[in-house]
Order: sequence, then structure tokens, then C-alpha cells
Amino acid sequence: MTPNFRKHREIRKKLKAAIKRGTLGLLDIGSSKIACLILKFPDGNNQSNKSEHLQETKRIAYRVVGVATRKSRGIKAGEVIIADEVEKSIRTVVQQAQKMASTTIDDVLICFSGGSPMSNNIFEESNLQTTVVGRKDIGTLLSKYDFDAVANGREILHAMPVNFILDDRSGLTDPCGLTGQTLGLDINLITIDQNVLGNITQCLNRCQLGLAGAIFSPYASARSSLVEDELKLGSACIDMGGGSTGVSIFVNHQMVFGSSVKFGGEHITSDIMQAFQISFEEAERIKTLHGGVVITNLDDSDLIELSSGEAGEKITNYDRPFVSRSELISVIRPRLEEILEEVSAQLEVGGYDYLPSKRIVFTGGASQLPGLYELAIEYFGSRVRIGRPMRVQGLPQALHGSQFSAIIGLAIEASYPQDEAWDFDIPLSAGPTERIKLAVNWIKDNW
Repeated sequence: MTPNFRKHREIRKKLKAAIKRGTLGLLDIGSSKIACLILKFPDGNNQSNKSEHLQETKRIAYRVVGVATRKSRGIKAGEVIIADEVEKSIRTVVQQAQKMASTTIDDVLICFSGGSPMSNNIFEESNLQTTVVGRKDIGTLLSKYDFDAVANGREILHAMPVNFILDDRSGLTDPCGLTGQTLGLDINLITIDQNVLGNITQCLNRCQLGLAGAIFSPYASARSSLVEDELKLGSACIDMGGGSTGVSIFVNHQMVFGSSVKFGGEHITSDIMQAFQISFEEAERIKTLHGGVVITNLDDSDLIELSSGEAGEKITNYDRPFVSRSELISVIRPRLEEILEEVSAQLEVGGYDYLPSKRIVFTGGASQLPGLYELAIEYFGSRVRIGRPMRVQGLPQALHGSQFSAIIGLAIEASYPQDEAWDFDIPLSAGPTERIKLAVNWIKDNW
């Protein structure tokens, strides 16, 4: 087992321990906002020990007891650029959520979209030791993968088993208990640039918080926004965030591809700011209140008053206090088209055209722009919809919008985690020292 896998396994233990204690914090660390939820797990609601089957059928019940959001500072494209500002933002939202929940948290499950994520699908197969597949056979198969060679110096964020092949039968998500001769497995390996997660972890440590897991934001958004048939038959989820746009492709309930485009809602805001020579805050305001994608006959006469963004004061330092809505749309649309073109290229790389059911679901804050749906249909056809995350018990109605799909997906992941490669017992081929460590760890886990 590689050091990377050992680290992930220790982090997974922290997640299980936090759930067992009954309280877990969630953090969505984005370029435009940082959101925090605190989940409360009832007593007697813990996950069972290892089963011979992969997926637990029981979802862990929970309730949201604390909520807080604030504007991000020190984050760009999902990465830490000013650690002190990020620390202050995290500390503030966590304190606010803890105050609402009347409790404290020690560990947090986070999601983020930075690090230039890359998706690699890798395959190995091995002969079965017995005729009936068990978890031990999967562990033996996983020992054949050279994950570090595929990662090529990048940090592994996810190693998801997505497709088991037993002899000639493909498309299996859980082969345990089935009979066969040869077992094969496709794994989707998501890697990110080195130190991106480490910088976030340092900020958490300075806030006296432990890391209980890190999730790719587009994956989390998809878990909250895609419905059952979309997850089963094949769909893409486009998470339009502030600093980037995430792309994830699902089939048979598994994420088979994940990537991101380094353009998001903040780039649209920046274009508006430069076009009309106004502040970023004012550009964000008029984008939110008056933005759109499709120009109508009335938009030429629909004038938008520009203000300084401070207490609604009128701007007096340049000649044009008004712009028409058609002018605003003419600035927004080209950037949005560029984003969709980049998304289309990523979908092609991810094999979207080969999905049984080609559906695309848009989520994230920037997906709320009026007219995006019509523009997306021009690019991708009629199988497009604007998604909203599923409802979560205890979460205020105001936080059920698309901009909160990632953190709601985190709650779902905590309740019903997907298997990762490090969740299996991988045989060690090292010497006596490693075997002694394994024995000590087994005693700690079982006694």
C-alpha cells in the first residue's frame, strides 16, 4: 500500500469516527463563497463493519443543525493564494455555524475544485483465488495497480472503482458473491496538482480543524443534482462555479470522468467590470439582477442604472450612468459561449457521446443566468435541464439553490459514501517491518 493510500485510509477513519461521535462539519471552499454545514447524526446510527458486499444499503440518517456562508477571500480558481484570508474566512463560517448548532466540531469533510484536476481510467485483471468473488479478491486485484506511476507526481484525490468485469460480464458494480474465473476492474483516478490540498489542510489546522475527507466539487454537485435515471443511464453534470466550471460524467451510478474548465461566473463579472468601467461588486450586482443571454426587442430600451456599489450611490466619475440590457447581454454571452465550448471539448474527451442516455444537467450559481437553458440547447440539444439539489432535512429553504449543490452533495456523501480503492485491504508485498505495522493496525482496529 502506498503512503498516499495510507494517508487516505487514515482520513477515512477520521470521517467514520466523527460520524460515530455524532457531529461532522462540511466545508465548500469555493472561489466566490465558503459555506459550512454542521450535521448531527443520531445515536445508534453508525455504519456497520465491513460487509462482503461493496455498497452499504443503509444510508446514515442526519440532520443539518448549523449553517453559515460568507464571501471567499484568498481563494482563486479553487486554490489558496492568501492563506491568512482563507483562514479568517473558514474560522468565521465555522464559528457562525457552531453558534447556530450550539456545538463544536473537530473534523470537516471538504470539497473544492482547484488543482487542475485530471481523470485517468486504468484497468487491471487477475485470476480469482476461489470461484466466488469476495473483498479479498478485490484487494488482491488492487495490489496490481501502479497508482503512483499513473499519477505521475500529482496528488491522488479519488480512486473510484467504476466497472467490474467478471469473465465476459461487464457493467458490474458489485461482483461479490458471484462466480467466475477472472476479475477485472476499471478505476477512475482523479489527480490534482501537488500541494493544493496541503495548502487547504494547513488553513484548516490553523483553525484547529482536522481533515475528514476531500471531495472533487463537481462530483459532490452531481450527487445532489442528478436523479436516479440520470445516474443509471448516463449523464453529465456541469457545475458552473465562480472561478471554474466543473465537468463530471456518470454512468451506472459511478463517476467515470471528471475535469474542470478554468472559467466561471466571476470571469463573466470581470468582463462586465471592464466593459463598463465599474467596480467588481457593481458588475456582480447588475449581472445578478439584470443579466441574461438572449436579447429581446425590449432590451434596447431597458436601461440599467449604474451605481458605485456602496449604499446605492450613483456613479459620478464618468459620462455614462446607464447601460441598456442589450449591451449587458452582449458582454455576457460571448464569455458564456466560450465556457460552453470548453465544456463541450471536455465532454468529448470524457466519452460523453458513448453514453446510453445523453443528458446534461447544469448546476452551480452561474447556471441561474436567464437564457442559459436556451443557449445550452443550441450547443447540446434538447436533453438539457437546469438542476436543483435535493432537499436536506434541517437546511433552510434559502440554501436549497443551485449554488449550494456541492455542499448538499457533501452531506449525501457523508451519509452514503462511495467506495474508494483505499477502502479495501490490499495485500502487502513488503518485508517484516511492514507486516508488523499491519498487525499492529489490525489489533488497534479490532480490539
